[in-house]
Parts: sequence; C-alpha cells; structure tokens
Amino acid sequence: MVHDSIQQKFMAALDTLVDQVKVDRSVLAALLCGSLSHDIVWTKSDIDLVLVTVDDKKVEQSDLSLYADGVSVHAMLIPRTEFRKMVEGSVRNSFTHSFLTKGRLLYTHDPTIADLCATLADSGRRDKQVQLLRAATHALPAIDKAHKWFVTRGDLDYTALWILYAATPLAQVEVIGAGRLADREVIPQAMLLNPAFFKTVYTDLLNARKTRDSVQAALDAIDGYVAGRAPMVFESILDHLRDVGEARSCREIEDHFKRNFDIGGVTTACEYLADQGLIGTASTPARLTKKSNVEVQELAFFYIGPS
Repeated sequence: MVHDSIQQKFMAALDTLVDQVKVDRSVLAALLCGSLSHDIVWTKSDIDLVLVTVDDKKVEQSDLSLYADGVSVHAMLIPRTEFRKMVEGSVRNSFTHSFLTKGRLLYTHDPTIADLCATLADSGRRDKQVQLLRAATHALPAIDKAHKWFVTRGDLDYTALWILYAATPLAQVEVIGAGRLADREVIPQAMLLNPAFFKTVYTDLLNARKTRDSVQAALDAIDGYVAGRAPMVFESILDHLRDVGEARSCREIEDHFKRNFDIGGVTTACEYLADQGLIGTASTPARLTKKSNVEVQELAFFYIGPS
C-alpha cells in the first residue's frame, strides 16, 4: 500500500508537469525514463525526464532540476538533432541505449521522434559483440585480483570482494549473451537466467560463511564460465587479428578498439586469450619515445585459429 501511494504521488506529479510542458512549443517530445517508467519508485527516487527540444542555437542541451508537486525531476533537454545522433549513434545495450529503450514516450509534436524511439528496440549483431567485449574486459581485472589474493595471501574476505566486483560485468555477459537488454539492475536479471552460477559467485559469497572450499568453488565457476564463452565474448578481438593477418602490438590493438568501439583495456583480454591458447604471443620493435635512439620489444598478439 505504501509503494502504491508513492507511485501514485509520482505519477500525479508527472502528469501535472507534462500538462505544463505540452504547451511549450519549443519542446517537441517528452520521454519518461528511469524507475518510474519501468520499476518501483521509493521516497528518495526522482523522475527522469528527457525533453526533446527544437533545433535552435538559443536552445542548448542541458540538464535541469525541476520540482513538481513535491517531487524532484531530473530533466534532460536535448535538441532534436542531438537526440537523433544519440539514438542512431548509441551502441545497442550501452547505458544510453538501455536508459532510452526502457523509457516511455509520453507525447510528441513531431512524428519523426516517435519513429526514432521505435528503432531503439532493434539490436544488431555488431552491437552485441561490442557490448559483450566491453563487459568481459571489465570483468577480467577483478577476476585476476581475486586469484592473486587467494593464492598469495589466502585472504578469503578480500578474494570474495573482488569476485563480487566481477559479478556485475559477468551478469552483463549473461544478459547480453541471452539477447536481453541489460540495465542497472543486471544482477537480478542474470540470476533469473543462470541461478546456479550466480548463487555460487554472488549470493553465497554475500550470505554464507566463507570457507576456502567455497571461495575456490566460486573462482573455479568463474574460470569455467569465462573460458566457455571466450570465443563468443572476445569474438571482436579474434576477428580483428584474423583480418589483419599478422602480429599486432598492444598499442596498435588498443588504438583500434578505442578508436572504433570506445573500448580500452583490451590488452588484458588479449593476454587472457593467449593463456587460453586462442591467440599467439609475439613481440614487435618499438621506441619508448619519438626521440628514443634504441628499440625495445613490445608485446604483440596474432591469430592462430582457422582462417
């Protein structure tokens, strides 16, 4: 009953504000995003509202904190052209894409905005590859840290903490790999898809007494999980190295993925793939600075799988 009354209060505040905004002809559309659009709000929630404005030099993209009938509203004012770029340029399953897709178009004076919103449900194979790579790459450093503290210190609590850090990106791998939209509450989503795995690496580590056997079991589960999905989640790296057909230095690989996909830290992923025997390790000559007069050897990787 309490949640129902809070929800009703927020909806009433939203209706009041939208009635006001609708008569502002410089605002072309309003999208309700955040918890009120798809989840349960509580007393400390606010309303997330995206307002698409006319294209005018005097109307800039900005954030504005509003107050409607006692409720805080986070309003994002985005000119129509910028909104189009945001929708068409956002990688599917990125935070921006998820935020907008789980939103709801409240009204629009421009049918093209409704058409843009309709495309948000589309998800391409390339976008899926990029987001799987991003999630898996974020998971690897935490997994490595967990192994280090388990092996070198035997510290079960700190090892478990690093495993829990890895739980979110691993949950993103699970949800995105299943073709679902990953949002901020991705761990509960993943637990529905793979309850046994996330019980071992998440729920049990939070609630059960930690023993050396239970922490080792969590590490083993994670290692098996990542290894079993490596060809899928790191497909973008494997494809890139196969396409170039020769060894590429870490610097070249990092530059490629940062420039084309806005993903950093792929050297860690390459090292993992090399450990798994999926790519080879080599070295290429490099100079430390543009003024260096000696060459050193830089770590490089190459494709060794079938062409």
